[in-house]
Amino acid sequence: MLAVGVVIAHFTGVSATDELGREIYPSVPRGWQLVLIGQLIALGGVLVAMAGASLAFLYKRDLTWARAALGATMFTGLMIILFGVIPNQWLTLTQATWEWTPQKIALTIPRWLVLNNEVTISAAAVKDIVVAGYVGVVIGAVASVMRRWQVREDKVAAPPPQLVSGYGRPLTKFRG
Repeated sequence: MLAVGVVIAHFTGVSATDELGREIYPSVPRGWQLVLIGQLIALGGVLVAMAGASLAFLYKRDLTWARAALGATMFTGLMIILFGVIPNQWLTLTQATWEWTPQKIALTIPRWLVLNNEVTISAAAVKDIVVAGYVGVVIGAVASVMRRWQVREDKVAAPPPQLVSGYGRPLTKFRG
């Protein structure tokens, strides 16, 4: 998935002409939509690979230094993707491709709601609100998942209490 997504994102995002004005890859469709689809496929591939590696090497295994280092590296990589790569790609898409600038008006609030004043919200503000909302939701989700991870072993059912005789020995059935 990762390789397919990278190939799609790369070749659909390449300029149609080279530096000399000659056409490059005329049969490859172009457009930001295809680049975005390729990036989403690549992101899905990375997340599936990280989940598979976590299940294969870390989950329900004895913790060693090597496994701890692998887990810390994978967690750091996941946080870089969640808090660095995804917001960066959103900002790049909205600023460079869609041109959501402070001059572009995204929303005008009706005058009767704001005491007959003119209040507008720029596309740049919407872009920043989306990123801030995304980061807030991801912080909450990461905190929730980490809390559940810390208490996962507390929920394991305890073995039923074993009956003990007055002498401190376990009671067993009489076979006779």
